Amino acid sequence: AGPPIWLEDQHALPLDDGDEYVIKLWFSHDQQERSAKLKGAVEGAEREALWAELKQFIIEEGKEEGDDDDDGKEEKSDQNS
Repeated sequence: AGPPIWLEDQHALPLDDGDEYVIKLWFSHDQQERSAKLKGAVEGAEREALWAELKQFIIEEGKEEGDDDDDGKEEKSDQNS
């Protein structure tokens, strides 16, 4: 958990077993490799400090079913409308 460091997408950029993240991307227009590290991403103690700060905004008390964006319930109900 915590702020992302590397570009990731389980469908567009699937990983081989044992791999944790994509390190480089290859761009066809100039045939160059570029880092997959997100601009502004922080690591180590700086990342831990940022995550501690961001966790202050997570609300658990008073949550109701369907409040999470990633549970897919909103998407399904929107498609049926």
